[in-house]
Parts: sequence; structure tokens; C-alpha cells
Amino acid sequence: MVKLFSFELLFLFCAVVFGAGDKLLSPITIAPTFSLPDLQGDRVSLRYYCGDTLQKPHLNNTRHFVILSFWATYCVPCQKEIPELMQFAENHKGDSIKIFLISIDKEGAEIVAPFIKEKGYTLPVLLDPYRKTAERYGVNSVPSLFVIDPYGFIQYSAAGYYGNVSLDKKLDWIIQDIRSGYSSSNTKVKSIKAAPQMKISADKRWDAIWKVECGNPVAEIANLLHITPEELASWRIELKKAAFSLWDSDSTRN
Repeated sequence: MVKLFSFELLFLFCAVVFGAGDKLLSPITIAPTFSLPDLQGDRVSLRYYCGDTLQKPHLNNTRHFVILSFWATYCVPCQKEIPELMQFAENHKGDSIKIFLISIDKEGAEIVAPFIKEKGYTLPVLLDPYRKTAERYGVNSVPSLFVIDPYGFIQYSAAGYYGNVSLDKKLDWIIQDIRSGYSSSNTKVKSIKAAPQMKISADKRWDAIWKVECGNPVAEIANLLHITPEELASWRIELKKAAFSLWDSDSTRN
């Protein structure tokens, strides 16, 4: 009886472990930004779809819920989860919800593209062959799932595939909970209306710009602040404009 119970648990919860390290980022954490290539080589940023400020509002000016599924071609549980994500996407065609399958396969598009075609998967696929984005999200096994709200906060995270509950229905519950102001764990979440007021302080901006000017990589500093490299670059431009304006006014007085 014990053996049978253990087997049932194994069937209901399946995951492929590939490393050890930090735990999955938990709810109410700001989702780390990323810019990853799709199968065609075009880069996609999380900030295109959610966050305090959308990165390319001329392409998309609507904040979305974003669902990320970290997966791999060799992961059998992932092959159970992805069709359910496809069903969820089909049921929410008109909603502001984006779903991305983030592959951690080291071979990249070479192996992922034919696999996707063979399986008939229709969701957008992003490539993370060096697993840097996976590391930042604390992913050590696949599948790992994240639900991010329109202002860029993780509201749900889980590792493994659970076969006892339809993922389509579960995601419906999670989204409904978030929209009603609560996370799936019944913990009060930060108000979406209050989220845009969360700004990075002037001191931190100065510190970030100083570090970049001293030779630190822009991407590395941006990652620490959970912003895009483009946002950090815009700070530098604003600072230089302010400095030139100040110098011009000083020279006029003299």
C-alpha cells in the first residue's frame, strides 16, 4: 500500500532536476527582466509586456499578465504541461495574457526548432541555452512555471508538473485571484494601482551610472536593479543632457 501511494505521488508530481542552487523566486518578488532570442533570432524582452514602464509602447501599449514556463526537449513532464498551456492560451485569445516557453536546451534553436515542429507546439519559444535567466529565477528543475502580473511582480511560482489538477483551470484561478487583489496563496498582494509609484531612488541611479562609467558591464548593473540595459542607458543620457545644459548656462553667465 505504501509503495502504491508513493508511485501515485511520483505520477502526480514530475520534474527533471538539472542543478542545485537558490530556490524559485517567490510571489511578490519583482520578476527579473530579460532579453532572449526566439527561434527566428529576434530578441524579446519581458518589459515589452509588463512592468512599471513598457519598453516599446509603440509596438505594445497594453500591460499583460505574463506566464513563463522553463522547459527542455528532454523533459517528459514538460511535454505534459505544454499542451495544457496551449489550451489555456486558446481559451484566453482575447485577454491581455502572454505565454512564453523558455528552453534551457544547450543546443539552442538547432534542436529546439525541429522538436517544436514535430510536437506541434504553437506557443512562443525563447532560448536560454546558458541558463542565465533560469538562474536568476532560481530554476533548478523543469518544468518551472511563473505567473507575473501586469506591473512585473511574480504572483505565482512552482516547480514540477502536477497531474492531479488541470493546469488550464489552475491558471484561471490564479489570474482571478490576482485580479481580485490576492495571490494564489491567499496573501494580500501589492496593489496594481500603487505599483507604478515604486521608483528606483536617485542615490541608486547615481550609483548605477557611476559603476557603468567605471567600466562595469551595463547589462550586469541593470540586472542587479531588475531593469533593462536600455533603461540604464537612458539614465546616462538624461544625466549627460543635464550636465551639458548646466555647463551651457554657466558659460553664458561668464
